Amino acid sequence: MVVNDYNMKIIITESQYKKYKHLFEQSVYDDEENDSNTDYNNEDTYTKEGTIIEGEIGSEPIKFRYAEENVLDNGEIEYYGEISFKGKKYSGLFATDKRGYLIDVDFPQYFNDEVRLQDELKDTGLYYEFEHWLDSEVIPSVQD
Repeated sequence: MVVNDYNMKIIITESQYKKYKHLFEQSVYDDEENDSNTDYNNEDTYTKEGTIIEGEIGSEPIKFRYAEENVLDNGEIEYYGEISFKGKKYSGLFATDKRGYLIDVDFPQYFNDEVRLQDELKDTGLYYEFEHWLDSEVIPSVQD
């Protein structure tokens, strides 16, 4: 399967597409609907999708591109997106509890589910710096 993402063609298997399809799908807005002044209290007029948060970990630049969130019944929120770090791309999620505290991270590398960003950062001693970046920069930027 070929996915065209930001003018890049990416060849992936169907199972990989199903697993990460939310990152490849982009919202399309009707211009007339966005220009309408009839719905002043519509909270959906602002979207965070595509928001990029940049930082630095271990003197290396890191970027998180927000895709979507999923609010669970227990109040936890899963934030999905893509991380670029050291020339590699990882697609996954981090989760917060209902108070907004980081509780889980899972970012497998594109096309290689065996390699995970959090594991590579733990191996190099940079994981806590990564957690701090998520807590101080990324989470406040994607929370409502």
